[in-house]
Amino acid sequence: MNKIKVNSWQESIHVVNNKILTRFSLEKAFNQFILELKPLVTEPEVKIIVQFKVVLESGLIRTISRMQTITNNDYKILLDIFKEYWSIKTEEYHLVAIQKVIFTYKIVHSKFPSRLSPVVKPKPSFSFKGYDIPNTMDLTQWGEYKFSPNYHSAIIKKYKSKAYYSVVLKDREQLVELKINDKILLSFIDKMSNNNDLSSFTRELHEHTYIFREGNLILKQKNIKNIKYLTKVIGASHISYKFVAMDLETRAINGIITPYALSIYDGKDKISFYLSDYPTSDEMLIAAISSLLRKKYDQYKVYIHNFSHFDSVFMIKVLSNMNLNILPLIRDGRIIDLKLSWKKYSIYMRDSYLLLPSSLAKLTNNFQVESKGIFPYQFVNNSNIPLDYRGSVPNKEFYPDITNEQYDSIINTTSTWDLRTETIKYCEQDVVTLYQVIAKFSEQIFILFRIDVLKYPTLPLLAFGIYRNNFMGDAKIPLIHGEMYDFLVQGYTGGSVDVYKPSGNNIYRYDVNSLYPFVMKTSPMPIGNISYFEGDITQINPQSFGIFEVEVTAPQNLHIPILQLRMHTQKGIHTVAPIGDWKGVYFSEEIKNAKIHGYTFKVIRGYTFDKGFIFKDYVDFLYKLKVNSDKTSPDYTIAKLLLNSLYGRMGMSPYKEHHVLVSNKEALNIISKFEVSNVIDFKNGKELVSFFDHSGKDNLNISVAISLAVTAMAKVHTSQFKTMKDITLFYSDTDSIDIDKPLPIKFIGNELGKMKLEHIFDETVFLAPKVYVGRTIT
Repeated sequence: MNKIKVNSWQESIHVVNNKILTRFSLEKAFNQFILELKPLVTEPEVKIIVQFKVVLESGLIRTISRMQTITNNDYKILLDIFKEYWSIKTEEYHLVAIQKVIFTYKIVHSKFPSRLSPVVKPKPSFSFKGYDIPNTMDLTQWGEYKFSPNYHSAIIKKYKSKAYYSVVLKDREQLVELKINDKILLSFIDKMSNNNDLSSFTRELHEHTYIFREGNLILKQKNIKNIKYLTKVIGASHISYKFVAMDLETRAINGIITPYALSIYDGKDKISFYLSDYPTSDEMLIAAISSLLRKKYDQYKVYIHNFSHFDSVFMIKVLSNMNLNILPLIRDGRIIDLKLSWKKYSIYMRDSYLLLPSSLAKLTNNFQVESKGIFPYQFVNNSNIPLDYRGSVPNKEFYPDITNEQYDSIINTTSTWDLRTETIKYCEQDVVTLYQVIAKFSEQIFILFRIDVLKYPTLPLLAFGIYRNNFMGDAKIPLIHGEMYDFLVQGYTGGSVDVYKPSGNNIYRYDVNSLYPFVMKTSPMPIGNISYFEGDITQINPQSFGIFEVEVTAPQNLHIPILQLRMHTQKGIHTVAPIGDWKGVYFSEEIKNAKIHGYTFKVIRGYTFDKGFIFKDYVDFLYKLKVNSDKTSPDYTIAKLLLNSLYGRMGMSPYKEHHVLVSNKEALNIISKFEVSNVIDFKNGKELVSFFDHSGKDNLNISVAISLAVTAMAKVHTSQFKTMKDITLFYSDTDSIDIDKPLPIKFIGNELGKMKLEHIFDETVFLAPKVYVGRTIT
């Protein structure tokens, strides 16, 4: 004990770098103090009395903590207490430089009573950017106050601070400025919520809104600024016929698919290419593409049906060998547009199936144009059949979907069947048919909507363009990207498909009539102004409209869950309908519906929107067109296609893949710098590389909130049928149910959203989602 200075006050002094005392620098000073102290306190029979002080830039010393008496086992607790004291004093010394930290201490004998004095906190305060602001509108609790004679204003001096509040008093609100020496540090407005409770109020501070109840902050809101909104497009002044139709015929020999014929039609002239005229199929394709690399075809669209799924693989490989600038647009693994440039000219190769998603045979009937020919596709897959085959007509088994009468007609009218002649005839008929379908489709779209189809490579893009030109009106549809998109997309799930019972008898299958168009027409969509909030907004406004992150508890004994959740699993992201407790993101209207069925929620945070019925005119026009058109007419097909193609376009991801055709060396450079999603090696020194470049922003015309709301309201609509009493549910798809008895008549009809009876199964077995078999009565 000889080295210990018992009952003698000592100081441990620590210089503060940059004269800013943070929690980190306080902890650093404290740890240095303990290192100094430990050699002096090696025996258990001593205690330490400690007090935390600071030296201001002026040289004045200010006491921060109360005196603490500890043992050498209490260092961590002491640090936490000092940090808490400093957090309380931070605002008071916010604008004051701190030169030094001082720990004044005295070592005493162990009989001295221990005393740890935690912070005695003042009334709860509210902190904004380092400033502590009272949690009440009662000015008498803010500090030393003085009201004007007419009580229209007040000055309140903050406790232990040079700062003061200048307040203008109005009927139910007060305008506040926090000042030092007439310099305004902060200004805000407090508005009363309750005449009898000054601790329940709303505070508007900058772009934020804070709502207090009995002095507790229960909700924080911030208006989102600089929102960009979807703009209208200008319709076309005339219809364009700058397109050609192309078709490839292929054969599969030993598992290898090879093009052996190709035809092109530009509305006037047909030209065909046959493999026996060229050394290889690649050279045949090069000759065909080269025939289009002419000034007269500048800016032309080249349509190939099913190009993105099938023929594109052959085509891109060939194109990589040509002296062309190639710019592919690929989405979800499908080629949307392939721009080929030479000199100052360009053509664009597109998949007509993405614009008209149906087989060419069906499209000929829908648009009432020349029919496809009949051809024995499987006949050419025999390696023993030469391309110059001339002989008897191939057997009927090689002709798909041919009647006996049709086959007999071919036999009776053909003396010698020529493979080259028949292939070219069939291929040329296909390109003429495809051209006529696209031309008629384009003409009708132009008549109805004044839109040029050639500007839109896919049906969803076309529907989007039609909406923006003809039906959007003054709707303020926000474009959503970045953090907001990342949050909202968690709640964007598609339809649900579930098996509830494996088999049954006398099962009634009902479909909803145009489910998505129905909810688009009848449901308000999230548009307009957007606010972000933290807290349970439903405590303030139970009818709040938006998309919220919530803690969910499903009801006990739940048989048919109606809420979905996207879950990350080892096999990727899966959508499930959970029970129990979980956290998820949901549309407010889906939450309200789930509450009816016994779910409970605690709202954590989210976004609120204005609401509007933005699709009514679009749906009404197309549905009326569909109802009033013959099912074999182009108008019927157009209406049916467009009704279901709009909402999904708005839910696209803003994180766009980039696609480049580069050399092997350039591909390695891209792989080393970017997140690469796919590489196709054409084995000729060229690779098609797909990658994400996260250094920039891919701002697209998208609004995932709209798509999320549409799918959510579809689930709300179908939930009423899934949860009906006295009905047993066997199976459900996005817009259909299989149940054990007829639905009440009030739900049945031809109107949008009504149910229609599709089948009555005498016996049925449900093996898995989308996998079932049934024997129908009707």
